[in-house]
Amino acid sequence: MARRAMIEREELVEAANILAAEGKPVTALSLKDALGGGSFNTIYKFLAEWEANRPKIAPVTNTAEIPEAVQNAFANTWRVAALEASREVIAVKEKAAEEVKAAQTQFEGALEAIQRLEADNEKDNASIEELKARVSELEAAVSTLSQEKAAAQATSEQLREQVKTQGAQIDRLHNDHQQDRQAHKEQIEKLSSDHAAAQNKASEQIERLHKEKEEIQAKAEHIERERHGAQVRLEQAEKQLSAAEKARDQVTAERDQSSRESAQLKGQLEAQKTQIDRLVAEQAKRKPKE
Repeated sequence: MARRAMIEREELVEAANILAAEGKPVTALSLKDALGGGSFNTIYKFLAEWEANRPKIAPVTNTAEIPEAVQNAFANTWRVAALEASREVIAVKEKAAEEVKAAQTQFEGALEAIQRLEADNEKDNASIEELKARVSELEAAVSTLSQEKAAAQATSEQLREQVKTQGAQIDRLHNDHQQDRQAHKEQIEKLSSDHAAAQNKASEQIERLHKEKEEIQAKAEHIERERHGAQVRLEQAEKQLSAAEKARDQVTAERDQSSRESAQLKGQLEAQKTQIDRLVAEQAKRKPKE
């Protein structure tokens, strides 16, 4: 809570009257506490004015019951004592005046020191308020950073889950590709086996048709080259699995392409078998004539 810097004369007079009415000492410190702040220079100034304007209570002396003779004797004695003490009173007054002057000088020096201390205190209070504001800004910044950190952690968790999900999808696609590749391999091996059997049968039955046999062998070699090309494309597709979702689309496309090629190979083999059967039938027709 900030200390009050300015006070009004009426406030100090009211506070001083309340303290005096309560029988409490009316001092600069008690007034400063009662007012909740204020400059000592201002407080001492208004306090001096209050004390100067404060009504003095004159002592009441009741002489009605003292005899006149006693009063006259007391007056004569008092005059004599006053004459005797006048010199001492003058000396005491002079000494008291010097002491009051010295005390006033010290008081003014103390007031000046107090004013400097109060000025320094005001500067310190301003610095404290600035530091408090800076601390509040830093606390707000720390709170914001904490919220951003929490959000970043949440985002990181989401990304981690997404990576985990995509990894599972890639593994599933890899397994599907391996199964398709194995099926294609088995189909190609079957086609190769059928082709070899057909080749052996054609060799046994058409020994004299070397030219046709060479053509059939050339077609078989072509089919083998196509099979090898399909195998190469399958191996290339396997290397592209690391491309995640893009690789998934490419694997699917290559799988469809392999199916078409397998169907084409199968069709070629069927056509080859038909041709072999035709050649065998022609050969059978030619034998009786020979």
